[in-house]
Amino acid sequence: MGGGDLNLKKSWHPQTLKNIERVWKAEQKHEAERKKIEELQKELKEERAREEITRYAQETGIPSWSPHRQADHTAV
Repeated sequence: MGGGDLNLKKSWHPQTLKNIERVWKAEQKHEAERKKIEELQKELKEERAREEITRYAQETGIPSWSPHRQADHTAV
């Protein structure tokens, strides 16, 4: 007689299209944020490694190397 699930008409029901879309968007946002954090952590790790190498080179007296400086020397 009634025809359909009355719960699907309720705004709080988890299977309404609006709520499914809201959850999907929240999951996408969370995933994008997680990837951004991973990328930033990777960049920070690489930067710290470069700084550590530079510090070690300075402590041991190894002259610093730069692609710009090398290009200047080869142009002479």
